[in-house]
Amino acid sequence: MVTAGGRASYYVSYRREAFAQIKLPKYSLPKDMHIISTNENQVFAAVQEWNQNDTYNLYISDTRGIYFTLAMENIKSSRGLVGNIIIELYEVAGIKGIFLANKKVDDQVKTYITYNKGRDWRLLQAPDVDLRGNPVHCLLPFCSLHLHLQISENPYSSGRISSKETAPGLVVATGNIGSELSYTDIGVFISSDGGNTWRQLESVFPERPMSFEEEANG
Repeated sequence: MVTAGGRASYYVSYRREAFAQIKLPKYSLPKDMHIISTNENQVFAAVQEWNQNDTYNLYISDTRGIYFTLAMENIKSSRGLVGNIIIELYEVAGIKGIFLANKKVDDQVKTYITYNKGRDWRLLQAPDVDLRGNPVHCLLPFCSLHLHLQISENPYSSGRISSKETAPGLVVATGNIGSELSYTDIGVFISSDGGNTWRQLESVFPERPMSFEEEANG
């Protein structure tokens, strides 16, 4: 990154070649950037535009990491315990191309999923039944499943969502069913097919830590 005249410019080197300036769309005026992923010869970058305060836009690059296109707007961000930026975008381990994102839509936060690295996004379908086996009446797009996507800042403890390379497709997360993401009526949800379908395991308090091994084993 190089700063000149109060504006930052970002540079990338592909396979140790000379550094080239990153090319964002002309309408993009970045004031902050975070590299999210560099898998499969593409770069995912979260960019905060000049008019954003608590959200970032997600861009994906070409194979050289130079030219970027918009993948999703207004992904929620927050401050960590030490003041670092936490962007609520989660890459599911074990299966390539699956990301979960919490997007701010008209002052509501909703969870979306992509299976093709950001080309298409959709809301999460809520479980068909609740913990007691009663039908869940949750009709898309008015109601869906929303997940807390924060990863623990402590490398020795798990966060609110977990997946592992050794268990492809298995995702465990805390969240809620409704019109938007909430921090009340929280439950633990599990998916064994990479986020396509979900079932609820239990209800929890917001401050309850989550163990991937404990919840995955039922």
